[in-house]
This record gives sequence, C-alpha cells and structure tokens, in this order.
Amino acid sequence: MPGRPAVFLDRDDTLIANRSLSAMPGLRPGDLCDPARVSLLPGAEEGCRLLHASGLVLVVVTNQGVVARGGGTLDEVRQTNDRLRELLADPARPGASIIDAVYACPFHPEGSVPRFTGEHAWRKPSGGMIEAAAAELGIDLRASWMIGDSERDIEAAVDAGIPRDNTILLNERVPDMLAAALVVLAGRSARTERSTVTLTAERPGAFEDPRVRDTVIATANAIAERTGLKLVEVTLDASGVSATLEAPEVVAVGFGAELRRLTDAWHRGRFGTPLWPQRLDREGGA
Repeated sequence: MPGRPAVFLDRDDTLIANRSLSAMPGLRPGDLCDPARVSLLPGAEEGCRLLHASGLVLVVVTNQGVVARGGGTLDEVRQTNDRLRELLADPARPGASIIDAVYACPFHPEGSVPRFTGEHAWRKPSGGMIEAAAAELGIDLRASWMIGDSERDIEAAVDAGIPRDNTILLNERVPDMLAAALVVLAGRSARTERSTVTLTAERPGAFEDPRVRDTVIATANAIAERTGLKLVEVTLDASGVSATLEAPEVVAVGFGAELRRLTDAWHRGRFGTPLWPQRLDREGGA
C-alpha cells in the first residue's frame, strides 16, 4: 500500500526564530532549548496550516547538538518542541497539533556528554531522522518534500530518498514558510481546477492610485512566477483585486495571504497605512 506524502520541516530559522535571538549565558549562538523563547517566524503558521489543510503530513526534523555539548537536556528539548506544537495547534482536534511528529538528534561530534558525543545517522546532513519518520509514519519519501534554511537540510532529504526537485531552501526567492508552502502545492496541483481569491482594500478607492494598482499586479505576477502557480487572471476595481489561479481553493487562499502580506508591507512603508483589513474573502470556481 502506498505511503502518505509528507513535508519535512527544519525547526530553527525555518519555523521559529533563532539567529535573531541573543545567546543565553553559557550557550552557543543558535542553541535554543527554552520553550519561553519559542516564537513563530512570519509566514510559518500560515504556511503550515495551508499544507495541513491540503492533507500533507508535517514532520519536524531538527539537529539539537546542544544536548551533546551539555547546554540543555533531552527534556528541555522536548519541552521546546512541545511549545512549537502548541503554537501550531489543530483546532479540529483539541490538544493536538498540525505538526504530526518531531524528531530531534541530540548527537554532536564535539560534545562533552559522553552518551551523545559522536556522529550519528540521525544527524543532518545524514537522512536518518527522515528515514525513521517514514518507517514509523508510513510516509512515501518519493512523494514528499523538504523545507529548510540550510544546505544540510536539503542534503539530508536527498540522502533519505526525497527527490532533489522536492526540496526548498529558504532564501530571497522563497523567503518564508508561506511562500514555500505555495511552491509545494503548486508542484502537487493537477491544474484542473480554477479558484479565485478576492481582496478588498481597507479604504474605498484605494486602487484609484496607479502606484497601488501597478504594485499589486506586479506582486501577484512575481508570486506566481517564483512558486510555479498558473495565474490565469488578475482583475482590479477601485477598491480591490481578484486573482484567478489554476489551483484548488486552499492554494488560492494561500496565494491571497501572501499577496496581502507583501503588498500591505509595501503600502505601510510607502504611505504609512495598511492596504488591507484582516478579513480575507475567497471564492472558489470550477
């Protein structure tokens, strides 16, 4: 019986902030094993919820050499991972998370704790954590994806059997989890369905300004280009925009969220006011 497709996710600086945090006394920069310091990065929640809503298994795979170096315990790492899962709670299952599993490797070759000092098959760039998850959760690696912020994330995925074309390295082109989720879903879409997402501006008449119209259209085209989504049509009136894509409705909603986020940031920077309200209207179409 074929396994389920999954998206494997790095943790630090993919889902939660790390590099931007100040180092704690006695720890190296990048060591994070305190649940109180866990905060989701922009786009992380939206991207994960989009992938979950599309029926994909979500699995976090993270190197935690801090345990080998004596800067944290296995229990502290578990508590930190539990906090991440709490922030990504599943509203349909009280007490559960949309993150299906978290695998953490406590080993490091330069450790000071003998039990965890040395290389290990689970330590990225080796693919051991991904292989273990696939065996335990019934995952089809050939149909799965990897999203991370480091080349070792990509190499671990390839080592485990995920096609390199199904790996996404966060960078300027794909800057966050929401953008990465759109790439995944564009790659999985059969493109037999059309859906439309509509955004209505905060201020009536906002789109009478040609600078706003041009920026929104250019941003929509840029998102489609970098994610591989087929943008069929963009229409504007004085107070909003509608974008039609060859994609399921859930993908169109994610596209709209990314378009709203990027253009709202531009509008705030240029004019000092938001372009969009919090509400997102959506309309599905065959």
